Amino acid sequence: MSDIDPHDFPDFPLFPLSSVVFPGGVMPLRIFEPRYVDMVSLCMKGKTGFGVCALEPGSEGNQSTAPRSVGTLVEIVDFDRLEDGYLGITVEGDRRFEVLDRRQADNGLWWGTVRFLQERRDVPCPLEFAGLKRVAEALYDRLGEPYASRPREYDSAGWLSSRLTELLPFDAATKHALLSTPDPVDRLKHIQPLVRLDEAGSAD
Repeated sequence: MSDIDPHDFPDFPLFPLSSVVFPGGVMPLRIFEPRYVDMVSLCMKGKTGFGVCALEPGSEGNQSTAPRSVGTLVEIVDFDRLEDGYLGITVEGDRRFEVLDRRQADNGLWWGTVRFLQERRDVPCPLEFAGLKRVAEALYDRLGEPYASRPREYDSAGWLSSRLTELLPFDAATKHALLSTPDPVDRLKHIQPLVRLDEAGSAD
């Protein structure tokens, strides 16, 4: 999908979730709603991707299904039928985007016209975030697939800030704010006060 012209404003189906995925990250998804089954079928037939966005806050007493204004284009890299009969897929993040316009189809599926965002140059992880590196190491030691076999780049500020945002139990608003932050060191500065570290370096 990297051959998409950055000056184009393409349309993609959008999948609003309580979490986010960054470029280079992976996310397993359990698909059961008909609109998202249709979305997966459409993407696989057309060999295209879809957007993952954090959910907007709902009105009082209701849960919103609307996607927020920044997301990531993802590609389906694996799929299988789960024991419960639902479809399980694994997606990999490709490029972040801003949603310029969104609309909801009759079947409830959201679509968005998007503009791809420029990624900041990655930098080494500053020493002040050594504790967050230990948190990521502890997380990955407990994770199975599809994470266990992925490369680990603890000394990369981009990799570390992205993986912590994806894996730590932040709320959707925090994950969206971090996904919307282009500078990886700024993301780490945002994450640091949200994580309490014990002496072993694992997150509470």
